[in-house]
Amino acid sequence: MTDALPSLNRRRLLGVCASLPLLGRAGPALAMRSVVAAPVLPESATMLVAGPEGAVLDRWSRLLAPALAQSMPPELAIRRTLVGAPDGVTGANQFGARTAPDGQTVLLAPGDAVLAWLVGDPRAQYDVGLWLAAMAGLTSGVLVARPGAVAPGRTVRLPTSGLAAGELPAILGLDGLGTRVALMPAMTDEMLPAAFTQGAIDAAFLRGAQAEPHVRALAQVGAVPVFSLGLLDPAGKLQRCPAFPGVPTLPEMQAAWRRSWTPAMRTAWGATAVATQLDFALVLPQLTPAAMVALWRSAATEAAASLDVQAVARAATVRLVAGNEAAAAINAAGANQPALLALRGWLTTRYNWKPA
Repeated sequence: MTDALPSLNRRRLLGVCASLPLLGRAGPALAMRSVVAAPVLPESATMLVAGPEGAVLDRWSRLLAPALAQSMPPELAIRRTLVGAPDGVTGANQFGARTAPDGQTVLLAPGDAVLAWLVGDPRAQYDVGLWLAAMAGLTSGVLVARPGAVAPGRTVRLPTSGLAAGELPAILGLDGLGTRVALMPAMTDEMLPAAFTQGAIDAAFLRGAQAEPHVRALAQVGAVPVFSLGLLDPAGKLQRCPAFPGVPTLPEMQAAWRRSWTPAMRTAWGATAVATQLDFALVLPQLTPAAMVALWRSAATEAAASLDVQAVARAATVRLVAGNEAAAAINAAGANQPALLALRGWLTTRYNWKPA
C-alpha cells in the first residue's frame, strides 16, 4: 500500500543548509563543502512502514508523513509503503537490503524489530547499529513487585510473553540485582491485580500508555514500583522516567545494592531498555549524505513540535524526541559487538535459550 502526501513549503531547506557546519565532525573544511554541495532533492521520498495496515505504525505514519511534509521543500512528496508483520522484521530487512543511502527513503520501525536483532533472531538480517535516527517515540517502563520480593538470592515469578519480548530488560535487570526469575505465562495488564491477590505472581513489568494507571491499580493489592527503565537525555545519560520520578532506575538500584555488571552487559541492558521503550523509530541508512540527514532531522524536529502530533503522543503517553535526542536513543539501541555477544551468551547460559 502506498499513498502520496504533498509537502507544503521551502522554509526549512535554507535553514538546514545554513546549519550544516554544525554537523561536521571532520572539521570546518568538510562542513563548508557540505554547505556548497546542497542536497539535490528528488521529486518524492518514501516512508517504509515496517508493519501492516491498521497496526500501530500505520497509524503513526498517517500522522507523521503530512507533519514531516510541512517542513519539506514543496517539490518533494512523501509516499508511505507498508511492509510485513507488526514485529517490523520484514520491513527492516527490506530497508537494509534494498535502500540506497541517498536520503530518499526512511524507515519507520517498531522496538520489536530492534529486540529481534539484539537477541540474534536469524530472521533479522539488518544492523540497527547502522541506522541514523531522525525521530523516535518513547514510552515508560517500570517493574512492580511484592514488597521484599526482589532481593539477592530470591526468585520471583514474572509473567512474560518470551525472552525475546518486551519483558527482557526487566528479566535482565532482575538478574543484575541478583534475583532469579521464574518465567510465568503472559498476562494482560487487567489480569495482574487478581494474579497478585491470588499469589500466582510476585512481580510484573508494565509499559506503554497504561503503565501509570496500572501501577496505581496494583498498589491497591500491595505491589510497589521497584525500578524503571528511565529515559536517555540528549547526551545519552540515563535519567529517571518523568512518569515515575520517585522510582529509581536500575543502575541506581545496582549502585545502592553494590551490584555491578561488566561494561558489555551494562550496554546490553541499556539497548534492551531502549528497544522495549520504542513505540517507533524513524531512521535513515548509514552513509546518507549529511545534508539529507539534516533535512530529515529538521523536519522531524518541527513535526514532533506540531500541535496535532503532540496531542496524539500525549494521549498515548509517548515522549517524542528528534535530532540529537533521537540519535542518543537509537545509538544506545544499536549495541556494539561485545554487548551483543554478552546478551546472547547470557540468554543461553541462564535459560538455555536460542532464537527459533
